[in-house]
Amino acid sequence: MNVLTESLLKTLSKIAACICIALGLIGAFLPVLPTTPFLLLATFFSYRSSPKLRRWLLEHPVFGETIQNYFDDRSISTSALRSALVTLWLCMALSVWLIQNVWISILLVSIGLGVTTYLLRLKRSD
Repeated sequence: MNVLTESLLKTLSKIAACICIALGLIGAFLPVLPTTPFLLLATFFSYRSSPKLRRWLLEHPVFGETIQNYFDDRSISTSALRSALVTLWLCMALSVWLIQNVWISILLVSIGLGVTTYLLRLKRSD
């Protein structure tokens, strides 16, 4: 790979990491967007493109430990799991109540069950 291509990939990865961080932060306040998957993607994109950004994510006082646990051994703390499940199902219930469409409700509940199953299958880090 030549230097120009490598530089372009590094720049695009850094841009993708910043976009994922922005989406993750927005997702912390909007029930429609998930926070953790975007922050995990941001950490992935920053791996080679920006060690400084990756370090910031991994040392972040709110999200850092959760990201580190997931990358180290695919685990989640009990408190993070509890928060994720409560937030997920409250947002699902609110969405089903607001939308009041049977097919969309079935889709949302199916997605919620899939996410819940995945989260419950993760190891506990505490």
